[in-house]
Amino acid sequence: MTEFTPPISERKTEELIEIVYSGKDHWNEEAIRQSKQELAKRNISQKEQDRVIAKWEKETEKHLAQEKKRLEKNKTESYKVWEMIVLFLFGPILFFRPYIFNSHTLFTLRGENYFLKFKQRIVIFLFSFIAWYFYTNYSFEQSEKKRLEEIDKIDISDWKRKHGYE
Repeated sequence: MTEFTPPISERKTEELIEIVYSGKDHWNEEAIRQSKQELAKRNISQKEQDRVIAKWEKETEKHLAQEKKRLEKNKTESYKVWEMIVLFLFGPILFFRPYIFNSHTLFTLRGENYFLKFKQRIVIFLFSFIAWYFYTNYSFEQSEKKRLEEIDKIDISDWKRKHGYE
């Protein structure tokens, strides 16, 4: 006889019922057989087992109803203003590394039924990428202009004389 850890005889009745009714996908035949024997040894009737299973089904239905309600509520949830500002300011960073601020990705927003947030995030990221593009382009042009001005200010007449260009 195979020994399990913890032993089948030391497990709670609900665990034994779970083992018996979970089937061979989750437990091997020996564990199921030992669980059935232990239930019989404890005088747990089929009626009591059915009562436990019915309780689990009610809990599952309740959980599914709560999950359905949560997903329905998520459809119309919107970003707060400060969240939109953060998304705008750090858009490219959050697009490529969304977990920096423990943020959702576009895919998880869609999976969690946040349709409004999904649309808002796309629009905010679009504007953010455009703003970042213009900002970096402007900064580059300004630094290039400053560099060329500094080059024009340099007096190279001494160098020309020294090397025979004058």
